[in-house]
Amino acid sequence: MKKGIISEWVLQAVYPRRCPLCHDIVMPKGKLVCAACAGKVQPVGGPRCKKCSKPLDAEELEYCGDCSRQRHVFDEAAGIFPYDKIMKSSLMKCKYGGRREYLDYYGQMMVRYGRRYLQHWHPQALAPIPIHKSQERLRGFDQSACLAHAVGRAFGIPVYDHMLEKCKKTRPQKGLGMDQRKLNVRGAFSAGRDFQPLRSIVLVDDVYTTGSTADEAARCLKRAGCGDVYVLTLCVGKGF
Repeated sequence: MKKGIISEWVLQAVYPRRCPLCHDIVMPKGKLVCAACAGKVQPVGGPRCKKCSKPLDAEELEYCGDCSRQRHVFDEAAGIFPYDKIMKSSLMKCKYGGRREYLDYYGQMMVRYGRRYLQHWHPQALAPIPIHKSQERLRGFDQSACLAHAVGRAFGIPVYDHMLEKCKKTRPQKGLGMDQRKLNVRGAFSAGRDFQPLRSIVLVDDVYTTGSTADEAARCLKRAGCGDVYVLTLCVGKGF
């Protein structure tokens, strides 16, 4: 048995993988999600907003309420799963409860269901929407960077970890109104040491709700010389 396989076996024996959907030990072992949980979450289906991909209530609509009321800076966005109770709980435990292994499942899902968007956008590179350095030190990882690398490896797309830097600490967006969210993230990003003025780039993040953060990140890149800026996220909310 190879050393790497032995190490993984020992790690799983001491710290068994937890299911990202039910949070119990994964059964059968060796999987990323419990067999019983595999169908608990499904990608957003039915009519979707042409700009941000939020689910729409009727086929005849082209844009969601948020995108009908405001003009976004990014060119197009797509989220994989609805930001429902299950995924909210999963992401909370991943980011604040030390369940970093959940990112393996998230990345696999973004690769599986994000393919068609990447084939349509033809990006030159991927870049995570970063969290602040102090937050990354506290958490031990940047979930957006982990997701970007999972997607980049699968499709052979380069990932620029420091295309953007978060230069301003912001309040959590949860609980803030639309105008408050925009003000909260205004000036939060700057061009990083990996910046290049690409003609097409995809920003990667875990959740899209109103688009305030995505807009501010896209605004920073476009002001610095980038062309088309797209956004791919694991989850998409319903907005306001």
